[in-house]
Amino acid sequence: MSIHSGGLGRTLKFARSRSGMTQDQLADRLNVSTSLIAKFETNRLIPQSDTARQLDVVFDSGDLFQESAAEGRASAGGSAWIRSWLDYEQHATMVRSFQLAVVPGLLQTEAYARALLRDAGTRVPDVEDAVATRIARAGVLRRDEQPCRLFAVLDEAVLRRCVGGPKVMADQLHAIVQACSWPTVSVAVIPASAGAYSGLNGPLALATVDGRTVGFLDDPLGGRVVEDPDRVADLEEVWETVRQYALPGRQSLELIMEAAESWS
Repeated sequence: MSIHSGGLGRTLKFARSRSGMTQDQLADRLNVSTSLIAKFETNRLIPQSDTARQLDVVFDSGDLFQESAAEGRASAGGSAWIRSWLDYEQHATMVRSFQLAVVPGLLQTEAYARALLRDAGTRVPDVEDAVATRIARAGVLRRDEQPCRLFAVLDEAVLRRCVGGPKVMADQLHAIVQACSWPTVSVAVIPASAGAYSGLNGPLALATVDGRTVGFLDDPLGGRVVEDPDRVADLEEVWETVRQYALPGRQSLELIMEAAESWS
């Protein structure tokens, strides 16, 4: 049995009500926040595969929620994962990001984001709309009520890779230095001299939302959100390992400023 993604929320609400569970009780069973259950039931978010599998176990519904969630992601044209991650990011109290090749989205300048979206083969319907959305994301770092803390670790290759030309790079790196003056932003750099380390397996991000942590893994097919607590714990272990290779704050800023001058 399967349903369209638009009805997944209604089906979940019906199954929960029939079982006599409140949203709080279902959230406890799944080890997620109550607000996430509400977003599932109002079709604001599509459950990730591991969460959908847990729903089928809780309600003894075979593969109903797994199939429905897969259909929902497919009908969203492959973009459901980014909508899910951006929703987490915008409600996060802390984001930890490791980037191997590019500046994290929350720190990108408009010119850098435009060049990246234009030249890296990113499939978006409208580049300018995508740029505006990406720049707006940074508002989470400076919102009036409980701004999000960003801890970013960058491989030195991020500073040396030319995206959009020398001026774009110089402006981008100066913007990172400026962002580090905010109380909500910390950036550290792993120098090229570090050699091989676990971060070379790829970028990752972790967002703390409503007292729990979710992960995000980027890949050539777009990316995926990780909600399973055990897998998130594995990502946190990788993050901690990667962070140990980074230079201290002052040395990292000096390296970023040196790289910015080299592009001028």
